[in-house]
Amino acid sequence: MIELPEYARVVRTLACGEHLYRALLPRISESPAVRRIASSTIPLNDLLNKALVRIQCGEGYVRIDDTTPAILLMEDYYKRGNDLDLYLDLLHELTHLRQLAEGHALWDKRFPYVDRATEIEGYAVAIEEGMRLGMSKSDVIRHLSNPWMTRTDIRRLIENVERFLDKH
Repeated sequence: MIELPEYARVVRTLACGEHLYRALLPRISESPAVRRIASSTIPLNDLLNKALVRIQCGEGYVRIDDTTPAILLMEDYYKRGNDLDLYLDLLHELTHLRQLAEGHALWDKRFPYVDRATEIEGYAVAIEEGMRLGMSKSDVIRHLSNPWMTRTDIRRLIENVERFLDKH
């Protein structure tokens, strides 16, 4: 089990409703991963100060609501999810909030999920941080395993992420 640094520890006492991202991760600006998320067009502090997370009662995981925009975090996952997975997922989704603010189309249907540039970058942020914290290759595969991806999808996503990280 990986011991998370303070900046990666998610506050788990918030009620359902809308919260600032920093309410869940008060020390996130100390995370090396946020430097990967930062861009020249969206200052990191602006992103962190405006990013919203809506904890919604029910089961599921985490995704982006692009109409608000906000991170939609299901209460069951927020309360019971693995600490590292939750932290990495929140980094992934913060990447999507930045992409939205820059005008990127998150769900470009011309590409399969694992080949979308926005998803590759989001997963790259999460995987790079997870490995920096001590995740093994099998931990990464476990983190990526979910109901909407096959083993082939996961392999292709890992290859895409590795190419992304090699270029950036």
